[in-house]
This record gives sequence, structure tokens and C-alpha cells, in this order.
Amino acid sequence: MIEKINDQQKFSMAFLKIHLLLVLRRLLLIAVFWGADLGVPFVFADGIRDAVVKVFVTKNSMDYYQPWQSEGSNAMSGSGAIISGNRILTNAHVVSDHTFIQVRKESNPKRYTAKVQAIGYDCDLAILTVDDPAFFEGITPLEFGELPNLRDKVIVIGFPLGGDKLSITEGVVSRIEVVSYSQSAKELLGVQIDAAINPGNSGGPVLKDGKLVGLAMQVIKNSQNIGYMIPTSVIEHFLMDLGDGKYDGFPQLGIEFVNTENKSLRQYYGVDNADGGVLINRVMPFSAVDHVLKEGDVLLAIENIPVGVDGTYSFREGERLSITHLINQKQIGEQLHLQISRKGKLMDKTIEFNSFTGLVAYPHNVDDPSYYIYGGLIFSVLSSDLLQSWGSAWWEKAPLDFLHYLIGTGRLNLDRKKEIVVLLDVLPDDINVGYHDYNSEVIKKLNGKEVTSFKEFVVAIEQDRGHDYTVIETEQKVPIILPTANIDEANKNIMERNHIPFQCSKDVAQWLGKKREQMRE
Repeated sequence: MIEKINDQQKFSMAFLKIHLLLVLRRLLLIAVFWGADLGVPFVFADGIRDAVVKVFVTKNSMDYYQPWQSEGSNAMSGSGAIISGNRILTNAHVVSDHTFIQVRKESNPKRYTAKVQAIGYDCDLAILTVDDPAFFEGITPLEFGELPNLRDKVIVIGFPLGGDKLSITEGVVSRIEVVSYSQSAKELLGVQIDAAINPGNSGGPVLKDGKLVGLAMQVIKNSQNIGYMIPTSVIEHFLMDLGDGKYDGFPQLGIEFVNTENKSLRQYYGVDNADGGVLINRVMPFSAVDHVLKEGDVLLAIENIPVGVDGTYSFREGERLSITHLINQKQIGEQLHLQISRKGKLMDKTIEFNSFTGLVAYPHNVDDPSYYIYGGLIFSVLSSDLLQSWGSAWWEKAPLDFLHYLIGTGRLNLDRKKEIVVLLDVLPDDINVGYHDYNSEVIKKLNGKEVTSFKEFVVAIEQDRGHDYTVIETEQKVPIILPTANIDEANKNIMERNHIPFQCSKDVAQWLGKKREQMRE
């Protein structure tokens, strides 16, 4: 009898342990999802769970190498965060080239149609809206938090591949610095975190203490959980920019510089008694500092904040950031105060930021690529979008003449060109025999004159029809000579055979004062 009681006691104790473990496991699961105080730095308030949405996008990107057509429709998904004003914040790359967008909450299987209210490709941010007010009922918008500190715990929430439910991953802030955003190559503040970020997480919120401190953006491939988020300082700059209903983008100072660590170099430029500063070795044409700063100037301070010899400044206690972040805090149209040394003489300079774009435009700088077909020759503008036509490893496959203007000395634009005009390809015809193998050429001259912009190029071709020939010269000094007589008829036949609907893009037709239908087959 005593033995039987002992067995019952053992069974009861075992059952109690199992029960406690199950209860503990349940509490832990609740904590992971609802943010109870078990080490998870986030609390889900009522309704906030649905503030993270799944974004369904149908896309159809333009073909920049054959710019009269698109690449075809495809579908993808990402994540988004509902913020004040019934707005959905997500990444620009999630909704770029969209033809249709829907959003869905975790608690409701219904998809709602959304549209893009604003998009900033340089900072990889976009705002979506939903016309149906029912979508936002019962939702508590996410509030913005401060920039986290190193080693702070954060969680990433979104809808990555591998399932259809809301996913939560936890990590810590491991690095804060100015980084190159993969969407645009623009250098902006980025926060590195080790929380798992996978395809589909893009646009999802990163939270600390229940507040949005960033937006999941990109990862380093072939690495172990090295991901980046867009911090709230960049997001708030984007939202402030939209205050007038138009997005202008982040400013650029328009200089290249080198450090001044070398003692002899500092003595040579007369700044050996200064505490820091960087040497300006390039000033970009058409930038805000064009004709204001000079090569050989030493930049000592920005907005009275000292510049270190390595181009950084004191950000927070024990932290330094690139001076690029100081520049990025300004808006287009605002002024910036600089202190420089020129040949040993201290000077104060004030500049006003303009909408400066480098010689090779960032991706998605235009909605549709510009093109013009003349005698079967397809002309366009060199851009980052065009370079990406060469695939995922375009930096290895794209023509060297093109890359020269992106990463070579050509990017400095010493010839002060507004754009680089390129010959993409040749549609074979009797009129262009001998040139059929020509492609990916940079155009230097038209009828003996230097070409500085695409508009100038196409307008000049149309206006110079009085000559017997159109003479085009490439950067490699290769001549292309076409007869002007009967060239319109040749254009028509070439486009008919190649099923090309229009001879040019809409913007080109406007430059020429024609309706595009007048320039079709």
C-alpha cells in the first residue's frame, strides 16, 4: 500500500513538472510574440500587431537596353509598417516598377488595394496609402523611437519567405555608420544588426522598446546575419521633404577629399596648426559648391562642427561618423556653412543645396528611359539602370567605356557634360551597312560639335536635316555617317520590321514639338 502511494506521488510530481514546463513554454511563446518582460525589448500594445503588413506587388520593369518595351510582369512580396496619418512605410525597392499593389494585415485575410503616395529611391523609402478606411480600423500606428546605441537589442518584424505568418527575429545593434544603400548607391546613415533579415522582410519595422527605430533594408550576401536597417533620422528626413508634396531627395556637397594625416602635407597646405580638416581634390561640375570651393582647399568645419583629418566628426560620446551624415541632414534648398583654408587663409563659405545629380544618374532617376532611333541606330542616355541591364554582376560585364563614367576618372566630368549619350545597338538595314556590329558606344560629337546632353543631341539631328549627311563620332573616334535623304522612310521600314511602335520616348517627342504618334510606324 505504501509502495502504491509512492508511485502515485512520483506520477503526480512528474505530471506537475510536465504541466509547469508546458505552462512555462506557453508563457515563453506569449512573451516572444507579445513582448512580456522576459528579455525581449518590445511590447505589443493592443492593435500594434496589425501595424505590420504584408505588401503584395506586381511589377513590370522597363528594358533599358531595348527601351521601347518592358521586361514582363512578375510578382513579389515585402513588408510595411503603418505610421501616423494612415500611411504605410516600406522600401522603395519593394514597390519600384509596380503595376498593382495590395496590402494585408495579419489578423485579416482580405487584401486591400494600395497605391504609392511618394517614393524616394535614393533613401530606399516609399509611402503607400489605402483608400478604404476600413483597413486602418483598430490599428495603433507605430511611433518613432530614437537612434539606438551599440549593443541595444532590437527585433525585426515582417513577412519573409518560408511562411505566410508574421515573423519575428531578435538581434543587437552592432555598427552605426554611413553606408552605401544598395538600391541607389547613395551614402546615408545605416545601422547594422545581426537579427535575421531574409527576402520578404524588406520594408518591415525594426523595433526597440515598442517603437520603430528603423526599417529593414538589405543584407550582405554570403555573410552570417549581417543586415542593415534604415534609421529613423533618414526616415524623418524623407517625411519632412514630402511636406510640400514633392520629394527632392538628399543633398550632395559635390566634392571628393583625401585625409590630411601626413605632417608634410598639412604644412604644404598651411593647416599644420589646425586640429583637423580634409583636402578637397575634386569639385564636381554643377554641384552646390561648383565655383565656390576649389581643388586644394582644406575643409575644416561644417556648421561649426570640426572635421577630423579622416573626414569624420564627433557624433555621440565615443562615436564618430563620416561628414557625409552632416550634409545628409540638410534639405534641398537649405544653406550650409563651411569653414575652409585656402593657401593658409581661413575663409567662411555659405552654399545652397541644389538638386544635383551625378553624370551617371542613380537607379530610377526617371520613370521611363529616354531613347531615339535614327537610321536604325538606337541612342539613349547612360544611367545606372542601363548598366544593370548586364545582369547581377553588371560591374564585371558592362562595357568598360560605360563603367569609365561611373567608377573611372570620367565620373569627375571634367568636360562638364550634362549627360553621356550612348549608341545602344544597330537595327540592320541597307542604310547602316557596315555599322551592324556597333553597340555600346559613347557618342562624342555630332556634325563636328561636342555632345553634352541627350536633348541637345536629338534636337540637333532633327534641325540639321539640311545637310547631305549626318556625321556621328564615337569616343573612340569611329565615324558613323548616314545620308539624310529618305532617312524618314528608312526609319519607318526599320521599325515595322522590328515591331517597334515609336521612334522615340515621350520626352524626346516633346523636345521635338511633335506627338509621339507622328513618329511611329
